[in-house]
Amino acid sequence: MQITCTGCSCLCDDITLRFNGEKIEEVRNACRRGAGIYLHHSSNMAKPKVDGEEVELEKALERAKEIIADSKNLVIYGLDTTTVEAQKVAIELAEKMQAYIDDCSTFCLGDFVEMILKGELPTATLEDVKNNAYVITYWGTDPYNSLPRHMSRYTYYPRGGKRQRGYEEDRYLVVVDVRKSHTAKLAKKNARFIKVDDDLELIDAFMKVMNGKAPEKFADDAARVIREMKKADFNVIFGGLGLKYGLNGNYKPFIELTKKLNEISKVYFIPAGFHANMRGFNETLFEKTGCVNRYSFREQKCSNDFAFSRLIESNAVDTALIIGSDPLNSLPFDVAKNLAKINTIVIDPRRSFTSEIAKVVLPSAISGVEQSGTMVRSDGVKVEVKAVVEKDVNDVYLLKDLVRAV
Repeated sequence: MQITCTGCSCLCDDITLRFNGEKIEEVRNACRRGAGIYLHHSSNMAKPKVDGEEVELEKALERAKEIIADSKNLVIYGLDTTTVEAQKVAIELAEKMQAYIDDCSTFCLGDFVEMILKGELPTATLEDVKNNAYVITYWGTDPYNSLPRHMSRYTYYPRGGKRQRGYEEDRYLVVVDVRKSHTAKLAKKNARFIKVDDDLELIDAFMKVMNGKAPEKFADDAARVIREMKKADFNVIFGGLGLKYGLNGNYKPFIELTKKLNEISKVYFIPAGFHANMRGFNETLFEKTGCVNRYSFREQKCSNDFAFSRLIESNAVDTALIIGSDPLNSLPFDVAKNLAKINTIVIDPRRSFTSEIAKVVLPSAISGVEQSGTMVRSDGVKVEVKAVVEKDVNDVYLLKDLVRAV
């Protein structure tokens, strides 16, 4: 059978597998991350628990309803690995409870998605890139490891549309990073690796070259890339976490750079490197509130103060409903201690560090394996995900039951 892989935001739709009715025996075309999801989907499964003791699902669900109904300051967090349908129900619950809602895009690429949704950055689809892109820039991202099939399906290697001769003649690869990553090591023929310590210095170099001035640093790099971009009517920049943290919240110079580049050629931007449906959460919340994350329904606004980690750090919430995420695995120790002190409810198909300290654990279903629905690819294209075997108890089922209780 053919399925869509939910291993990352590429949402590859050409995966085939052999399923004998009980076990997935073989997976083809998937990368190592995607193959692992399907071949090991039945391992490390969560069990319904209350206060660390295994119980029947209904008892765990009733306890979760009691905790949420009694909560005065609830935060809902996660949702990047589940479907749009589940995200909508979670947002409904947050609205009814006048709660906070956030996801990992706060420290990931949510800012870039927001700039795209607000029209501040021009964007395109991955199919457009495959068929038309000449200069392909990976800025602060290492798709070789984070998005293993990104380059082979959509960017540097495939032949398509106007680019029938592929990377040998029809593509030009640019990799911008603080170190020579695995992706940067591919930058040999028709390619350039630019090592940066300060992303703003490179942006300044590009701007000066386009304005006919000589920059102190990156003069040859900027001039060469701009010459290559002028050869084509379609170029693309894929921005990752390295670019986000390199800009350190100062996005205006990068926005101005994309505008200036579009005076010499068409240059588009696509965020690269996040969970399967992070962009789905961003777009769903944006349609509802005008914000992509860090939102308070009580204050009716988004703010850095409403980021999940800050809420936990400042002891601003008494209950956390965590869906398909494991924040305890990444929070600083002092913040993690605060999370362990409050009422934490985890909805997740697998055991995690967070589920081990949770007051209630509600086992759910793996998107694309045990639950169907809609997801949004990194470029904003909606994709229908079909389950291998549909599970009755999934994120939508559990969240709808919680909504009915409040």
